[in-house]
Amino acid sequence: MGAGGSSEPIPVWDLSSLMGSILLIGTVLMALWIPSHEVNLEDDGSSVYLTSVDVGFLGSDDAIEISILRGESCIDSNSTCFIEAFVGGEVLTFTGESNDSWESISSTRMSGDEPVDIAVSGSGEFDVKISVKRQLPLEAIPAILGLFLLVWGEWRRRQ
Repeated sequence: MGAGGSSEPIPVWDLSSLMGSILLIGTVLMALWIPSHEVNLEDDGSSVYLTSVDVGFLGSDDAIEISILRGESCIDSNSTCFIEAFVGGEVLTFTGESNDSWESISSTRMSGDEPVDIAVSGSGEFDVKISVKRQLPLEAIPAILGLFLLVWGEWRRRQ
């Protein structure tokens, strides 16, 4: 200590409870949060790159789900708004039937050596969400480890 004193060592189970709760809460929050991209597309044929994702860990079939929500300029006016998503080499065309709710299309991908690039093109304003539905729930490993550390730390502290 700064004044020459000493302190008791922190028990391992207290650190386990702290680390477990941080892992558990952090993993759950990251799994629930799906950011959306606001895109304003011009009808000039150019595509807007959004992101790239790694899919197919350990030979699994993962689904990439792309959801769109039309902007106010597409809903209120009689303009022709359309959007196409490019997932790797596949083109996903949205029907445009839903004006005030999210419309989703999925693309299944096998394992690959390179990440899959995702881009959109079209005309109008849209909110785009991209999520990956994994066949192997590898994202759950930190949450399971955090839950184990939290339960073990609290159990050990009560003894």
